[in-house]
Formats: sequence, C-alpha cells, structure tokens
Amino acid sequence: MIALLSYLVANGQNYAGGTFRLIVKTKGMDKHTRLFLAWQIDGRKIIDSADLDEQTGNYTFTGKIDRPLPTTLVADPDRVGLNALVQKTKAGAKVDLLKLYLHKGTINLHSPGMLANGRFSGSVINADDQKLQRLLKAISNQQLAVSVQLRATRDTLLSRRLAAQLDSLNRLRKPVLKKFIIDNPGSYMALVSLSEYGGSFPDVAIIYPMFKKLAPEVSNSTLGREYHKFLTDRENLVSGTKAPEFTQNDTAGKSVSLSAFRGKYVLLDFWASWCGPCRAENPRIRQLYQDFGNRNFTILGISLDAADGKTAWIKAINDDHLNWTQVSDLKHWSNSVAKLYSIYAIPQSFLIDPNGIIIAKGLNYQELKNKLNQVLPQK
Repeated sequence: MIALLSYLVANGQNYAGGTFRLIVKTKGMDKHTRLFLAWQIDGRKIIDSADLDEQTGNYTFTGKIDRPLPTTLVADPDRVGLNALVQKTKAGAKVDLLKLYLHKGTINLHSPGMLANGRFSGSVINADDQKLQRLLKAISNQQLAVSVQLRATRDTLLSRRLAAQLDSLNRLRKPVLKKFIIDNPGSYMALVSLSEYGGSFPDVAIIYPMFKKLAPEVSNSTLGREYHKFLTDRENLVSGTKAPEFTQNDTAGKSVSLSAFRGKYVLLDFWASWCGPCRAENPRIRQLYQDFGNRNFTILGISLDAADGKTAWIKAINDDHLNWTQVSDLKHWSNSVAKLYSIYAIPQSFLIDPNGIIIAKGLNYQELKNKLNQVLPQK
C-alpha cells in the first residue's frame, strides 16, 4: 500500500475539486479548427471553446470543478458549431472527438492530427481510462452501432430486440471490468468501473468487499463516498422499508409529493427522454397503467432530463402517451430523487404500497404484472 500511495503522490494525482488546466498540443491539425469542451454539472451543460494559439501551437481550457468529471472534447474543422456536430454523431456520422476526465491540475493532451488518437501526460486518470477503453473497444463499438439504431427507430418490436442486444453487450463488459478493478485498485477508473460492474441493484455481499480493496484515495473521493452511500442504500432500500419522501415539480411547475399518493399502490418509474431503453419500455409501462389504473394503482414518473431538456421531456411524454404524473428537477443524473433512491442506471422502478412501504424494486414488465395481480383485488 505504501508503494501505491507513493505512486499516486509522485504522479500528482488528486481526486478533490479545484482548478483544471487542459492543454491540447496538436500536430497536423488545421490551424482554423476550433475545439469545444462540454461537460455537465447538476444537469447544466457547460460548453467552452478555444482557438489555436499560433505562438504556442496549443489550445488551452481552464475552469473549476468539484471532482473529476467526464467530458467530451470535439474538433470543429469546418466551424459548423457544436450543435451541428452533435446532430452528426446522432446520425451515426464520424466526428473527431475524445472523451476524457477533467481533474484538478494540469492535463496535457498530445494530439497527432486527430483528437481521437490523442495521448495524455501528467494525468493518471486519463491514462487509465484510455487503457480501460482499449480493453472494451470491440464491445463499445457494437454498443454504439446498436444505440444509433435504437435512437432512429420507433418500431416497438425492433426497439425491444435492440434493447435486448444492448443488455447482452453489457453482460459481455462484466468480466473485462472485473479484471480491471482487481488489477488496478489504486485507479479512479476502478471505482468508475465498479459502479458499472455492480449495476443498479448490486449484490452488496460481493461488491462491498471489492470496494473496500480500493486505495483509500479512491474510496474516500467524492465519488467514492457517494458510492459507499449507494451500497448502504441498497441494503436499506429493500422490500419492507419505508420509501423516502420527496417533493418535485411536474411539467407545469406544480409541486408534487410522494405522500400525496398515500392510499394507492405507486410505481416510481425513473426514466428520461434521451434514454433509448426507457423509451422502448414505455409502451409496456403504459400497458400496466391501462390494465391496473382502475384498481387502486398509479404511476409517478421521475425524469432524469437536463436543464435544457424540458421541451424534449414534455415531447416524449406526449409522443409515448404517458398519461400519469411526471416530475423532474431537470438536473440529469443529479436529480435529487434519483440521488435519494441511489439511481445509477435507468430505466429503474420501485413499487410502493398504500402505506408508503417498498414492496418490490427493479422488476421487469412481466414481474410487475404478476406482482400487481397478486396484490390488487380484481374489480
């Protein structure tokens, strides 16, 4: 452990918040190219841009963050703007981009012509991330191709088949992630990998010992403390325990509280307009509402859309005919209810009885249907 700590200190690794400085050193990139840097804080999209400093041959970004944050660096050689580049990626077109982590201190990126081929110096987090992504590359490429198809279709049967393909590909990632976690206990990316490996409802008896084997600097980071809370919640938010109370605004800005539904069976449905698997599942959630809505049952949707996604959220509600109460604070993954219920992946659900007690969680459509038939009397 001492050798590990020395390694971290020697490489200047710091998982706390502070000022970051990203220096992109390019070679062979057109000098008129503009770079965009985009990340999110509490559901707000932060976008910065930089032009080439011809004296140094570098692009430079600076800012403040409260923890290491995933971000995307995008090259705009034709100066069409970030929105146009985003639309190109959604359509499956190739755009030169690189996903990386911002963290306190200086991050040097050396890019020989293409951002996608860039390499880091002085950034252990990003070097480890690139090592992990190389291990996952074949699977990730397949996931990207399927996701593009899923976003493009409105065919329900095809959506379900594509969602099933994504589930299969996610399972293929598991052994790769597990080996990386075990082999790299001092890496921040081991913690990120563990959150994916454990999933939304991890087996705490298996995952907690893996968490405890991470280096103290990793497990005591902001993300580490949050993940520790998540594992604790997984033990506490179980059938037979009281569902945590919350209040959040609906699409019209009116406050809605969970307690207002006391006396009914309530399905808390965590989703988002941008979530392909969620949209594929919505027809079946709608069927549950139609089948059981007159039997003392309702649904409360909690959206993880972002601050600039309200229009898309409301459009998705209308397009998918979700005729039940919908709430959101429009803070994306920082949604306060999602944090309260330790939601790390969507779609996700909790079934609550008329007394406000959790009676099931994480059930698929058929399991939910069986459970509702079991607890709700026929009319």
